[in-house]
Amino acid sequence: MLAGGGLIFDQVLFDARRSHALAFADKARQLGARTRAIGGDVADGSLLDLGAHRHAVQSRARRAAVAGMTDFRSLFLLQAIAADAGLHPVLRIHHPMRGEIAEHEAFGAPIYRSMSEARLAECGEYWAPQAARLVLGLPAGAAYTPSQAGNLGEANLRSLGSRALVTWVMA
Repeated sequence: MLAGGGLIFDQVLFDARRSHALAFADKARQLGARTRAIGGDVADGSLLDLGAHRHAVQSRARRAAVAGMTDFRSLFLLQAIAADAGLHPVLRIHHPMRGEIAEHEAFGAPIYRSMSEARLAECGEYWAPQAARLVLGLPAGAAYTPSQAGNLGEANLRSLGSRALVTWVMA
């Protein structure tokens, strides 16, 4: 479990089929996070025991979070499962590909959106490790409250191609 002055992360999930997600996971491991690879099937039951996660969260003074970089289909299912465990989206960053160039659009509280988009835009093709630094550096106050949700409701309205990755945090 990764902890610092920010959120406590139980694990960081990543799509093992995608090079940017692998770079994201490598940086997350370097930063001390426990990572877990997923393929195409998030519903296999071994991915995330959210019942155990809920118990662990309730027994801690500070709320635990889960983060990752996956495709939208995986995220959609994970969000539904996570909601049952009392986890809510805190930050989402879409990374649609335009040719070989990734663009970045963040959703969440305004402070996290502007910080995320600015830092990722500076990184060019090496944006994935920076995404891990951003996510794992979120302050403890990033835990979900309706007033901090910002524009998260708009995230599902954006069209993403099949090559797009999504960086996300649920707490």
